[in-house]
Amino acid sequence: MSYFDFFCNNNDKSKPDNSEKIQGTCYSMCPQAEVTLRERENLVHVLEVAGGTRKLVKSYSRSAADSNMAAPHLLRPYRVLKDTVQYLLRDVIKRKGVSSLVLYDFLNDRLRAVRQDMTIQRLPPGECACLLEPMVRFYVYFGYKFSNLKPGDFDQVLNKKYLLESLKWFLYCCDSMEQSSTKVEEVDVLNGFMSNLDISKRNPSYDRVLMESLYILCNLDDIYPLMRYLGLPKELKSNLTLELAYKVAIANWKRNYIFVCSAIKNLCPLSFCALSSYLPTIQRQALRVMSHGYSSKQLTVPVATVRQWLHFTSDAEALSVCRHYGLKTEERGVRFNKTDFKTDVPLHQLEKHFRHEEKLNLQDMDEIFITCQ
Repeated sequence: MSYFDFFCNNNDKSKPDNSEKIQGTCYSMCPQAEVTLRERENLVHVLEVAGGTRKLVKSYSRSAADSNMAAPHLLRPYRVLKDTVQYLLRDVIKRKGVSSLVLYDFLNDRLRAVRQDMTIQRLPPGECACLLEPMVRFYVYFGYKFSNLKPGDFDQVLNKKYLLESLKWFLYCCDSMEQSSTKVEEVDVLNGFMSNLDISKRNPSYDRVLMESLYILCNLDDIYPLMRYLGLPKELKSNLTLELAYKVAIANWKRNYIFVCSAIKNLCPLSFCALSSYLPTIQRQALRVMSHGYSSKQLTVPVATVRQWLHFTSDAEALSVCRHYGLKTEERGVRFNKTDFKTDVPLHQLEKHFRHEEKLNLQDMDEIFITCQ
């Protein structure tokens, strides 16, 4: 059972807010008992040591029959969890001297521990939302960054699982706040700035528009996010960023792949990262449709047109992908033929359209991950 499922099953609104809830009393990023144990067993991670000093962060641990994970002195309250997330995604993520995969594994483990503390304490929805949004951004970004790695080096399926777990939990918290009569004032404030949210802002509480957009773009093959969009408040649906994500998903269902690819240039950086995981599939399906629609033994389609329509990085990449699927190519054209297209070859690898620092156009990592103070 995921943390999100456990949180929902145990968040009984019929109980008083303080009923059976545990309040953490650990005011450091790592409980002293764990610090002592890990130092004794030489289990301090290299990213927890800097300049001869140690700064340990609570690691994720599975529940065991002889352990009491709900002990208050082992749980960090919201303020400490918030500081921990900011420390991980503002300071640790900039560390040099280790590979990106080692960095990801460390950050993912510590973020799982944060979600574990959130679940055990049953934090209020507003606090959960502020903690979860940076995690969603983290998983979206690294899913794109490692998109070309082999499954043995990076598990895209597991990363997607953590992404959707955090994203669904965030949206559940937003829905809970809207439905709760005790949160009327908070919801009014939220709705008041919905239409003016911008990913480039450094310190909003959280960006629900972006999260709703990512939920759609991370699930292009699922109809439920589209149904959810239709049920959202008018203030949200009228936002141009969210509306664009919805139009992209609808175009994909209608097999209007050229519209999907043309909309990429209008997506915000993280939305681009989310959609990029589907881009090879979209390009393959589009080429298959074009192989029937433009089937000819004599005529060719200019490669520059194919590149523009399907968002390839260069003419060379467009020609290479077409040849990968069995289509005949010339120096400046592609000859589409429905009998030539191969459906039994593996999906082609996506070339990075932009180096991530160029595409995101950010001065530092804070604007990607940290959204609340």
